[in-house]
Amino acid sequence: MNGEPSVASITWAAEVLRPVVRRTPLDPNARLSAAAGVPVWLKREDLQLCRSYKVRGAYNAIASLTAGQRAPGVVCASAGNHGQGVAFTCRQLAVPGRVFLPATVTRQKRERIASLGDGVVRTVVVAGADFAATTTAALEDCERTGGAYVHPFDNPAVVAGQATVAVEVVEQLGGGVGTVIVPVGGGGLVAGMLTWLKHRLPGVTVIGAEPAGAASMRAALDHGGPTALRPIDTFVDGAAVPSVGRIGYRVVRDLLDELVSVPEDAVCAEMVDLYQTDGIIAEPAGALASAALRMPLRSPLRGPVVCVLSGGNNDIHRYGEILERTGRYVGREVNRPQLVTGG
Repeated sequence: MNGEPSVASITWAAEVLRPVVRRTPLDPNARLSAAAGVPVWLKREDLQLCRSYKVRGAYNAIASLTAGQRAPGVVCASAGNHGQGVAFTCRQLAVPGRVFLPATVTRQKRERIASLGDGVVRTVVVAGADFAATTTAALEDCERTGGAYVHPFDNPAVVAGQATVAVEVVEQLGGGVGTVIVPVGGGGLVAGMLTWLKHRLPGVTVIGAEPAGAASMRAALDHGGPTALRPIDTFVDGAAVPSVGRIGYRVVRDLLDELVSVPEDAVCAEMVDLYQTDGIIAEPAGALASAALRMPLRSPLRGPVVCVLSGGNNDIHRYGEILERTGRYVGREVNRPQLVTGG
């Protein structure tokens, strides 16, 4: 598959993935609805296989490879969730795989990759202090071995697979979607969802939410293309990349209604509320979209609002820091701007 994702490629991906991945729930959320003043629904990709939407893109991309391309094995660099999706797919399709991870990846994610890829992902390599260094190591491995590199977000087949989150949202709510808030890291998920949503629901408002400490999409928009952002805060590890992909940048530049920067402390406060009030375990990137509701937004929130809860792979050892950051945020939240709501 060449070029950018299309409606046709997303439709194809939906058929490929339908018998494989879970059709995740779209649940109304009373807490967020009361705060926003309009109905808010959560798209529960934390309940997906591997507890993240990433398996959608990984499976679609690897399934698209020929037998000859699969033979030397597939290789990926990952902050954790893409690696789990690759590991799961490799085991399902009996394809050898090698997963490269930065040193910042949590132990929980490393152990999940090893478990999911048992027997086929023979190599899990911790290489580099950040995602850029890990990517370099993975690409060097491909040059040596002939392995097929499966990029976590700048690959059209990956993006088409990730876009199937939007396919399900439209099927589940029909045409009654006013606003969709999508977490933004490398840009694959938001690019895929934008492509589908703007085709099926031209009037929908799509808002991207990226971590303030790794605002690489904002940097790309400001510079007219992907640019290396250094240093970055890797706390929101599932969405903290130094540079977005070219696919994501182009689609966001042309179609996204608003991009909001969400402080990491606000993400932590949302993680705590999701856990304490809603009984949902979200990883930091998974809480980005609903945490964006805490921010002053330019776009009126037309309901119903759908927030993509993108993942639930959170390491219990991080909760001390999460609670500390939440305390800092709550101390500043008293005078936060009010949400702009609409009909």
